[in-house]
Amino acid sequence: MEYTFEKLNKNNFSKYFDYLLLATRLEPELMCSSDINEEELYERLDDELAKRSTSILAMDEDRVVGRIEYHFYSCFQDGYRICYVDWLYVLPKNRNKGIAKKLFNEMIKDCINHNVDEIRLIRATNKNACDFYESFQSAKLCEFPFFIQHLH
Repeated sequence: MEYTFEKLNKNNFSKYFDYLLLATRLEPELMCSSDINEEELYERLDDELAKRSTSILAMDEDRVVGRIEYHFYSCFQDGYRICYVDWLYVLPKNRNKGIAKKLFNEMIKDCINHNVDEIRLIRATNKNACDFYESFQSAKLCEFPFFIQHLH
């Protein structure tokens, strides 16, 4: 099956929202929030900070079946450019069909266009996730100490 890929925008938002509702219903424990407000999400498309992130949707005909979200940043002193993956999720019935890898490859094309040096993410540690990460030949799985301070 051939999948197409689109960047999330106002024209395909309703398809994305349907996907998000389904994903939340199927695997609420994997979603960041169960409080999904369609109007707030739609307005976020115009938020200056949110615009710094890119979401690529995997489409099966006219339905969203997966999404990757990422943003770029760089270190001023050495100019090192990094892509940080915020989110990668494929609907359960669409898994093991190479969709996540294709989403990653679409993101990598964007990284290459922006001269990005490295991709980073905070990874899930379940078996399926580890198998996915290990499928990348030049990647390494790391354990890092992490600092988080909530501001709200």
